[in-house]
Amino acid sequence: MNKELSIGILGGGQLGMMLCQASKEIGINTHIYCPDEDSPAKHYSNQFTCEDYLNEKEIINFSNSVDIITYEFENIPKETLELINDNKLRPGIKSLEHTQDRLIERKLLEKLNIPYAPYKELKNEEDFNYSISNFGNAIIKTRRFGYDGKGQISVNQKTNFDKNISSLFNQSIIEKKIPFEFEFSQVSCRDVFGNVFHFPLARNIHENHILKHTYAPLDLPNDLEEHAREITRKIISNLDHVGVLTVEFFKTKENILVNEIAPRVHNSGHWTIEGCSSSQFKIHMQAVSGIKITQPKLLNECHMVNLIGSEINDWINKKSNSDVNIHLYHKNEIKNGRKMGHLTYIKDKKA
Repeated sequence: MNKELSIGILGGGQLGMMLCQASKEIGINTHIYCPDEDSPAKHYSNQFTCEDYLNEKEIINFSNSVDIITYEFENIPKETLELINDNKLRPGIKSLEHTQDRLIERKLLEKLNIPYAPYKELKNEEDFNYSISNFGNAIIKTRRFGYDGKGQISVNQKTNFDKNISSLFNQSIIEKKIPFEFEFSQVSCRDVFGNVFHFPLARNIHENHILKHTYAPLDLPNDLEEHAREITRKIISNLDHVGVLTVEFFKTKENILVNEIAPRVHNSGHWTIEGCSSSQFKIHMQAVSGIKITQPKLLNECHMVNLIGSEINDWINKKSNSDVNIHLYHKNEIKNGRKMGHLTYIKDKKA
């Protein structure tokens, strides 16, 4: 392949860092655009631009400097996207439009006849009263910019309607709280030729609304595994998505339901760096660069653990070994609830 190919990445967090690391393996140059001078990806990219996403001149210069543009997070301002050539953006704007807004995301699932939790758009007090009357336990979720539990309020029939709830009118949905057995995710990738391949399913455990543990592969009955993959294939193909896309699921007593779609590489796919023949980061960069992708092979059974806040202090001076791989994100400031790194334990070698 052309070793001079340059891919721009919007966002410079740990996902951008790992995209840059994977790009070096396959001879792709990377250019990070990020407003944070101390972003984790800075020291792994070939070029780094530290500017605001709304800086029109710099976004245009960035776009002109690269062959392809991808992103490590979905909450990119609309004004930024309008300055980027649609032909350069992979995944395309359709994927962002349908995943930046929970209401639009839910309408996509509805259109594709994909199972999801009952919900209602929250526009007024009547919507609130109807929802808690019919759903019982429910969650108010902001339509945009929610992650790691942010922008969510649990409510039930005993919850008093007040100004905190009314302030969320026309910018939130209210969704039935679903009793589930566990959460899991499907990380998949589609190339420009329409080929779709799936990584093994992974089970996820959250603590304080933040992903803490991922176990892969998940042993799910064949019919449910195929159902999850068919749902993901339907979504990724309908969006004409190029690159990695992740679907988070609830496993209920009777079925599986879609919880959320992420149009990008995902925290629950970090284990693929050690666990598969090609990581989610490598296959994403191959797909967006126009390379025909192949099915990743499972190499190792893995347990990924996120290092949150001060937990990183126990691992800064340690080295990876045959049992555990240590990934540090090199963030300058340790904060409660902040992802500072992750560990991947090799549980069983498959190949």
